[in-house]
Amino acid sequence: MDFIKIKKDGEISVDDSERDESPLVERFVTLVEKWGFDRLKVSSGINPSPDFGYFELADRFWRASLCIYFVGTTRGFWEDGVGYVEPWLFNARHSIELYLKGFLLYAFWFEELQNNHLSSGRKRQVDNLRSKINNPHNIYELYMDYENEFKNLIGRWNSEKLSDAPEVDKMLLSTEGKKILKEIDETDKTSFRFRYPSLKVEKADQLQELSWRHDESQLLPITGLPKRAGYFFDHVKVINSLHTLIKEMKLIASYHEAVLNSIDNLQNIELDIMEEFYSE
Repeated sequence: MDFIKIKKDGEISVDDSERDESPLVERFVTLVEKWGFDRLKVSSGINPSPDFGYFELADRFWRASLCIYFVGTTRGFWEDGVGYVEPWLFNARHSIELYLKGFLLYAFWFEELQNNHLSSGRKRQVDNLRSKINNPHNIYELYMDYENEFKNLIGRWNSEKLSDAPEVDKMLLSTEGKKILKEIDETDKTSFRFRYPSLKVEKADQLQELSWRHDESQLLPITGLPKRAGYFFDHVKVINSLHTLIKEMKLIASYHEAVLNSIDNLQNIELDIMEEFYSE
């Protein structure tokens, strides 16, 4: 039997015979009844941009994190209180990492503009991308690399060719945002903690064992995230902290995109004038 079957009348039926999937199917059918079922085919891909699609994918991972969180906290998984946590937190952390890499890529493009104010931001290829990003999974260091790069850049901004420099406070995290980011980094410095059942310690992989211990000293003060596996925590406190940080990152990404549109317009005007001049 097909998992999802579309009937001749357009209605769908879903196989709910798998015990661990049946709560999810129940919630899916409820959503279909209210909102319908999108039968259009989908395609993957990203539009060219200075962030090279990192912002777009970051947003998708964050929404995926919210989906898992919403379903998990409404008992959509058979493991009450367990099981949805790792993929929910991994997707959220990965979203943050992608936003930060997108910020860095914008900073690299801004640097290009200082030497060539007509350098296109509609990137379809970036040479040696991995070599440009230090500490690719250490999110706090990624952010500090971006902040330092951006602050150094602003002092050399080519205002004559590019109009006014971007507003610094709209390009950087708040003090609260940086504290949240630092704790998320502290709880998972390698990006492996929430996507593997074990962590490497010297030459051995050690299982992250589950228990239900409670110890405030093992929870980080702002986010409430546990420093190690096996300690239960207040997931509402965590999701609130994550939402605060992601909201700030979205605003920074939006401001980057506004600067792109402004520079795009200036470049297009100059290119049109050049084309008209050389065509005469």
